[in-house]
Amino acid sequence: MVRPWLILRLSVIVGLLAACTKTYQPEAPSEVYDSLGLDSLSNKVSYITVPIEIDISNIERQINNNFSGLIYADSSFVGDDLKFKIWKKTDLSFEHRENGIFDFRVPLKIWVEKRVKILGMTQTPSTEFEILAKFSSKPFISSNWELKTVTNAEGFEWISEPKLSIAGFSIPVAGLIGGMIENYQSSIARLIDTQVANEVDLVTPVLNAWNAIKEPSQLSEEYNLWLQIIPQDVLMTKLVFDKSAIRTSIAIKAFFNSSVGKSNLMVKKSVELPPIKFANQLPHGFGVHLYNLVTFSEAEKIAKGMLVGQKFAFSGDREIEVLGVRIYGGSNNRLVIQIKTDGDLRGTIFLTGDPVYDKDRRQVILKDTKFDVKTKNLVAKAASWLLEETVVSQIENEFGIPVDPIFKEAKNSVNDYLNRNYNGLAVQGKITEIIPENVILQSQGLMTVVEAKGDLAIKLTSFVPKK
Repeated sequence: MVRPWLILRLSVIVGLLAACTKTYQPEAPSEVYDSLGLDSLSNKVSYITVPIEIDISNIERQINNNFSGLIYADSSFVGDDLKFKIWKKTDLSFEHRENGIFDFRVPLKIWVEKRVKILGMTQTPSTEFEILAKFSSKPFISSNWELKTVTNAEGFEWISEPKLSIAGFSIPVAGLIGGMIENYQSSIARLIDTQVANEVDLVTPVLNAWNAIKEPSQLSEEYNLWLQIIPQDVLMTKLVFDKSAIRTSIAIKAFFNSSVGKSNLMVKKSVELPPIKFANQLPHGFGVHLYNLVTFSEAEKIAKGMLVGQKFAFSGDREIEVLGVRIYGGSNNRLVIQIKTDGDLRGTIFLTGDPVYDKDRRQVILKDTKFDVKTKNLVAKAASWLLEETVVSQIENEFGIPVDPIFKEAKNSVNDYLNRNYNGLAVQGKITEIIPENVILQSQGLMTVVEAKGDLAIKLTSFVPKK
């Protein structure tokens, strides 16, 4: 039988315990993700400044491969009573003179047949001889991506002089044929220009690269980070020449889209390049925004390791212990930390803070951390001691999510992406700097936005003959 006095005593003890330990369950802040911050970073224009080097030896090789053997033939006597054929005997080579003008000499073998009438009879004696034809040429790249040359005849030297034999007599005709050669040397110069324009293809290797960089590429499998480059226009500076190469720089105007997860943006293959726009100066290097994700589950794992089991002391010998932590996104891009507590306050409290990257700690930390309004209003009435700075300041000081490994992974991945070979193009790039910008809360987690800056070089390694 339970005595009445015992029931009364137990009731008093329970009442005292209830008075000492408060239980609170404020309304949770709404879970909100505002994509405007992330959208404002997409489709920003970037310029990739690309030095291009074209080896003179490549031009020589391509011209010699496609400009050999019989290069000119006149098979009619009409107009000058002459037929002739011209062959290129050996390879030509360029020698830079000045201001982008190259001199070259071409050994030519020439066959000439002359129609003459003697005593009413027509005869067609022929002769063969060799000359060293001299030319100068100035290469340039047109706005439609054609490598062109303006070639001028600079005279010639006899290697062997022509002689015609008529009725048993040898007749020197160097003067006559020399004038003919001077007239047709300009035709040969135009022929060289035509051969270069028709045979040397700059479009194919650049178009291959243009389409290749448009394809989405996975930068990091671990973080499922993807990059897509959408090229738009091309700027080019004037050509600079020396003995071994033609140099210029282009800047590719492009949109850089990086995403967590493969973009569903459709890639349309280009069939032509945009016209080149010429400029005196180009921006140096390039910059691209990259988005790196720390999932909420990963952030919670880190926060739990820091906070769960922690005890916080307050005035009046009060104490609370952290039992659990949940993290999610709230309004105005503020991170919500839901903390389950025990001790002198049993229940749930909510803190909010601005997630930012701290360059000194090299972590994503919280700034302007405070109790959520509804939590603050509730505890202010019955547990004002909780509003002391102990919890807020300690959490703000200790909370930190390391993101340097993500930055390092992004840097290495982009470097790997930039160093590759396309048909006729060797691409070499390097990220020199990763600059954290801000942290934007998304439904998946904390999206750290960084700008990657670096340099990119493209070297034209070969030409593709036009078909």
